[in-house]
Amino acid sequence: MLKHQDAKHQRPKRGKSEIRKDELIEATLECISSEGLQNATVRKVAEYAGVTNGLIRFHFGSKDQMIQIAYQRLLEEIFQSSLAVVTESQLLPRECLRRFLKANLSPPIVTAQTVILWANFLPLTYKDEEMARIRREAYTKTTALFEELIEAALIDEGKVGVDEDCSKQKCRHLAIKLNSLIDGLWLEGSTADNSSYKEELVVIGLDAASDLVGMNLRE
Repeated sequence: MLKHQDAKHQRPKRGKSEIRKDELIEATLECISSEGLQNATVRKVAEYAGVTNGLIRFHFGSKDQMIQIAYQRLLEEIFQSSLAVVTESQLLPRECLRRFLKANLSPPIVTAQTVILWANFLPLTYKDEEMARIRREAYTKTTALFEELIEAALIDEGKVGVDEDCSKQKCRHLAIKLNSLIDGLWLEGSTADNSSYKEELVVIGLDAASDLVGMNLRE
């Protein structure tokens, strides 16, 4: 079973304040997607959420913090969407890896709205230290899970030994390669308006991943 699945805690009940903050975060993302980051002012987000400017400032303190939290939410939702497909403990390691890859190449991750939001946030990650930190942490978490899935699949298939030092480096390199592969196909698929082409990109992705990892990850 994956390390990420080891501790399953029951979520505590959320208070009204926490629920309201979640709604404001979603309103921020909706505003950025529709209006662009430059126009996503506190006032404009308040309009989207149907609340006062003061409530926005109460929950976030500043526009910068509002944007940072919204960016963190976007990346976390992307990660959770792909993680959700590999939480079944009875799945073989190779199937877990295949499902994780496919999830990263399919909706709700591969959508126009997701890439629009990502493109709006990206420039800030080169200017704002907190935004850069959020991006690094999300990338590290995704790569680590990829590495874990790859290692489990390779060991289960008998392609590397459990205690081989070189296998750790090999799995890390493969995780980085798969991340890069997905990034390119994600951009291509998110901007495509042809559903059959999007399905073709999934096949291409699984085919290329099979060659990289050295095992059949195709449908």
